[in-house]
Amino acid sequence: MENRTFGLRHVRNILTAYGLSWVWVVIVSNILQALLPKAVISSELPVLSVFGAWIDHFPDMATAIKASVGLSLFMTLVFAPVIEEAIFRMLPLTFVIGQHPERVRAVVIVICGIIFGWAHGSPLNVFIQGFVGLMLGWLYVKNNTSQKAAYISCVIVHALYNFTIVAMGG
Repeated sequence: MENRTFGLRHVRNILTAYGLSWVWVVIVSNILQALLPKAVISSELPVLSVFGAWIDHFPDMATAIKASVGLSLFMTLVFAPVIEEAIFRMLPLTFVIGQHPERVRAVVIVICGIIFGWAHGSPLNVFIQGFVGLMLGWLYVKNNTSQKAAYISCVIVHALYNFTIVAMGG
């Protein structure tokens, strides 16, 4: 009988995905700072969420959200992880888990990671958030004792990642 509870293995996978994401971000950020002129880096800083990358297209909404610390935190720590994980992980991976070979799942995870990074706003985001997207895809597959466990795992890591960026002043 399949174990559908959320256990120690799930927590270990969550910590692994979160830790590897941050190691990658630190390494890539340091390499980019060493190789690229400061003007390029400051104009291409990674956007925290897909929502954040596109909100400026709606000036009234952007002003209202940016004016409220509580609303900004809600959008960053709750709304973005819940919506983005449903779109970039749960939706596409639900169709390939258990029905296709591992190679097909791996290709879907890579494509979703690239799109996830690109949707955050700039080519640099493909390298930074794209890798985070890969880690979240890996986590979704590893913690898929149930769709709920896989999805919640990804939302937790996504929210932790966003919280860390906010806490660091990003």
